[in-house]
Amino acid sequence: MKSAAIPVFRGRRVLLLHKNDRDRQTLESQLNRLGMLVESRDTAQRHDWDLIDVCFFDADSEKRFTFPWACNEPKIPLIAMMGSETPERIKWCLANGVSSFLVKPVRSSGTYLALMQVEHRFAELKRINTQINELLERVKSRRIVFKALLQIMHAFKLNEDQAFEKLRSVSMHQQVSIEALAVSIVCGEPVESYKDADAAKNKSPNKLDDH
Repeated sequence: MKSAAIPVFRGRRVLLLHKNDRDRQTLESQLNRLGMLVESRDTAQRHDWDLIDVCFFDADSEKRFTFPWACNEPKIPLIAMMGSETPERIKWCLANGVSSFLVKPVRSSGTYLALMQVEHRFAELKRINTQINELLERVKSRRIVFKALLQIMHAFKLNEDQAFEKLRSVSMHQQVSIEALAVSIVCGEPVESYKDADAAKNKSPNKLDDH
């Protein structure tokens, strides 16, 4: 089995959301030693996120940060800096897609570990979210196909198996996917035009008589 490549952090852009104190200064120093480009702020502007590769933020802040994406669907890796390990704070961080934690006070060790963790877990989170979205699309497609089948069943007085066979036959005749054809039907394409599709598909040239 091929081992995963060790990530290179040099040149990556970091947004550090934390008040200017010893923790921030220590982390800045460590990130700079790794060759990372650090932008430190008390708060983030909306346009900042498009330019960032990874974000460290203060999870102990009285005013919780808001991120410009849906919960648990972060666009960039998030590392929460936390000194007070309360269940509520941890739950909030996990719900917002945090992939790693850095314990405060920040020390000379732990930063590289947090970066390695976030690299792996963020990639895994993206993979899982992609799979979930694909499954949701499949479910949506199946619902649309079922609606199209109901229309065909009603129009031609067919049972479900017969309706699906007609849908499949028409899709092959039109050289489109079943899902795409179902969308057309649900969007208003009259199914009555499919009446002779099977005949057109199965029609073969007349055989020559033997002499």
